[in-house]
Amino acid sequence: MNAKGSALATLTVPSMPTVGEVYLETYGCQMNEYDSGVVRAILGDAGFVRGIEPREGGVILLNTCAIRENAHQKVYRRLEALAYLKRRNPRTVIGILGCMAQNLGDDLFAQGLAVDFVAGPDNYRSLPEIIARVRSGEEAHISITQLSRSETYDDIAPVVRAGCLAFVTIMRGCDNFCSFCVVPFTRGRERSRDPSSIVAEVRALQAAGVREVTLLGQNVNSYRQGDVDFTGLVRQLLDQTDIARIRFTSPHPRDFPDSLIDLMASEDRFASSIHLPLQSGSSAVLQRMRRDYSRDEFLNLVRRLRQRIPDLGLTTDVIVGFCGETDEEFGETLSLMSEIRFDMAYMFRYSQRELTSANKHMPDDVSEETKLVRLNALIELQTSISRSRGEEMVGRIFETLVEGRSKRSADEWMARTASGRVCVFPAPPGVTLQDALGKLIEVQVESASSATLRGKWVGSQVLQ
Repeated sequence: MNAKGSALATLTVPSMPTVGEVYLETYGCQMNEYDSGVVRAILGDAGFVRGIEPREGGVILLNTCAIRENAHQKVYRRLEALAYLKRRNPRTVIGILGCMAQNLGDDLFAQGLAVDFVAGPDNYRSLPEIIARVRSGEEAHISITQLSRSETYDDIAPVVRAGCLAFVTIMRGCDNFCSFCVVPFTRGRERSRDPSSIVAEVRALQAAGVREVTLLGQNVNSYRQGDVDFTGLVRQLLDQTDIARIRFTSPHPRDFPDSLIDLMASEDRFASSIHLPLQSGSSAVLQRMRRDYSRDEFLNLVRRLRQRIPDLGLTTDVIVGFCGETDEEFGETLSLMSEIRFDMAYMFRYSQRELTSANKHMPDDVSEETKLVRLNALIELQTSISRSRGEEMVGRIFETLVEGRSKRSADEWMARTASGRVCVFPAPPGVTLQDALGKLIEVQVESASSATLRGKWVGSQVLQ
């Protein structure tokens, strides 16, 4: 059964799947983390239990990413490491979910990997039936990668990890078709969830102890359900829930509305941090990327944002070595990064992806050596900028949300400012982490690195 010719209805199974243990690994973005919660909910309702490690005879699922070649290679290596479980017990079921499954489909089987089925992001409701069919021996190598114009899973409450932070997907798919990006082909076209289901999910998360939610979408600015746009959705969440902080990712620089800027500037609970993907500082490269904005338009948006939101935390994505990128064009990226001074950036070498316009129509003509040289130069510049931006905060007092212990010391806590900066400080006397987790406390910054602020707790009590 192949991806293009199958319909979900053909997977009808005469009996319920055998109850068993499911181990799930997640690769890639926050949306994949959220989707893994959806998968856990679907399989939990079908009687499966959550495994803490891969076991022979169990079900092993890898929820994958397809954005860069390195993401594929990680999954290939993991499948090679898991193959022994399949050899020891043929009843072991191994499935590939997510964007890599959608992108490669049946090609994964042709590589001789220890994979029983692949399922794209719009087909998770069929997982219990797919697993049952694999175990029945009726069919091998099942590929279900039907893209949907309507699936949003908005009636499913994802099973998320316990904690004070959570992701909430508000829309799926993308209509932008940037020339380098495979997302429209792996997640389909844009469709938005009903705002009432999003409000209900945030309320449920809040009742479970979550204090901060991040709203997810490939382009959240495109959210629309009826007469509710993205600004209207955030306003509903602010008015109809008591969640302490709301964040979002990612907006498209092309269509960032003034109403959203005004709302962030006026509402303390709407955290003052924005991840704004740049991709390149060259207008010519941006045009080849089909990003629909110029260098000057991006810079003018940043100026508007910082004028209205002085303590804004601004992060970005940048790709080096895109098709045809010259030394001069890369230099434009360096100069714009120096001018904007992002707090942090995710920086990558360009890698071709199947199905994309760039892969079909543009030569990948920048050598890997040149890409690496440019990437290292960009990382060096941004590391310096990030450190400088952190040092500007030394001496200031920030309201931070406590997220847990520091990774390096059990005697220190980790919190995050509204602008998104991580802050580490000694555990305050007389307050337990359990009492402070998810609470807002004041911290004074004493030093800074490129990635982390260090400070001390200065409040007389836990704020809220």
